[in-house]
Amino acid sequence: MSRTLLATVFAFACAAAIAQPCTPNPLYADSVFGVWPDTTQNFMPGQLGMPYSQDLNLIVPVNAQDIDPTFPAVQIDSVVFDGVTGLPAGLTVACASQTPAPCTYLPSVLGCGVVQGTPSEAGLFELTLNVTGYFTLFGNPIPYPLSFTGYRIFILDPTAVAELAPIGLASVRNVPNPFSNRTMIEFQLARASDVKLRIFNLLGEELWSHRTQGKAGANRVPYEGGTLQEGVYLLKVESGREAFTGRMMVNR
Repeated sequence: MSRTLLATVFAFACAAAIAQPCTPNPLYADSVFGVWPDTTQNFMPGQLGMPYSQDLNLIVPVNAQDIDPTFPAVQIDSVVFDGVTGLPAGLTVACASQTPAPCTYLPSVLGCGVVQGTPSEAGLFELTLNVTGYFTLFGNPIPYPLSFTGYRIFILDPTAVAELAPIGLASVRNVPNPFSNRTMIEFQLARASDVKLRIFNLLGEELWSHRTQGKAGANRVPYEGGTLQEGVYLLKVESGREAFTGRMMVNR
C-alpha cells in the first residue's frame, strides 16, 4: 500500500477552502494506517450530467518507511496535498484538513476527503496526484514532493447506446480458497468479452496479470501461486467497465 497510501491521502484536493466537506467513517478508526478505497477498488463510476460523490478515508502512518521502504526511518510530521490532475470537467476534490493549514493530514488521525460535482465530459480519466510529505531530520523540517498514479474515474455517457450492453461479469471466485500452490479462477459472463485478471498483495503491489478472451457462460483460468508466501492477497477481475475485487488466501 506504499504508493497507494499517499496517492489517496492526497487525492483529497481542495480547489477552494471548504469547511468540513466530509465526515471520517468510524469503520476505519481502529486501523494502523491505510486509505479507502485503494487503487484495486478504485473510484466508483459516474454518469455524464449526474451528481457524483466519492468519499475517501485515510490514516497517515507514523513512520516514513511505511510509505516507502527506501525512505529514511524518520517520523512523518504531516502530509499536504498539492494538487490533482486528470479529473473530468465538473468534478473537484475537497479535503477536511486536520490543521489550520489547507489540506494537511497528521499521522494516526482518521481523516477524509470527497470527490464531488457534476461531470460534464465522459470517458476514462487517469489521475495524477501531487503531494508533499514533511518530516524532521537533524532538527530541520524536510519536504519530500511526490507524484502518484493508479487511481481513475470512469464517467459513462448514457447516449453511447452501443457501449451500454452489459457484459454481466458475475460469480467470481477462486477454487480452492485457501489454496497451497494452485487454484482456479472462475467467473461468468453474459456475453463474450476481453477479461483482465490481476493479483495484488495487501500493499497494492501488482504481482500477476493475465488477459484472456472470455466466452459467454462459465470461464476458468488456472493460477500457479507457488512463489507466493502464506497470507492474504487481492484478486481483481475486470471486463469492460465491470470489475470484481475479492480476497484469496495462500495456506501451506
